[in-house]
Amino acid sequence: MITKYKYNASLPFVLHDMAVNKIEYSEGNLHLEFEHGFRMAQEPYPQVDGNITIEDIDEDFSCVLLLSKLGQYGEFRGEKLSIKDFLSKYKDVYFEIVDEMYGYNQVEYSGYLSLPENEYQIQTAVSLYFTGNIVYEVTEKEESIKAKIEK
Repeated sequence: MITKYKYNASLPFVLHDMAVNKIEYSEGNLHLEFEHGFRMAQEPYPQVDGNITIEDIDEDFSCVLLLSKLGQYGEFRGEKLSIKDFLSKYKDVYFEIVDEMYGYNQVEYSGYLSLPENEYQIQTAVSLYFTGNIVYEVTEKEESIKAKIEK
């Protein structure tokens, strides 16, 4: 018997090439503020202003991986941090999401992290296990979004 399966998440928004300029963690929820929002996953893929909150993060199975500078290949010395340790160590961050992956109660955002004290970007992966929802908080009015889709 052969069984084929391909996971296809039906996401309302995509975060590819979007920039996170503030990350907050409170009461088990991770809040990401985006510099210019994110794109709708519906043609013509308009960009909308907004932020997201990922609810009920399991701290034991979530982490931030700081990898090589500028995403270089070869040997490097990296760092694995809990969400709380990452946010206490790096308060002023700018994280450009290049890729996003979703699975059963899991999300991973990978991209490049800019820190004020570094002249170069660090390849970074934010790996989260959560039992709540991903809440997209769009700050634009519905009429404005409909106008963008109809263009």
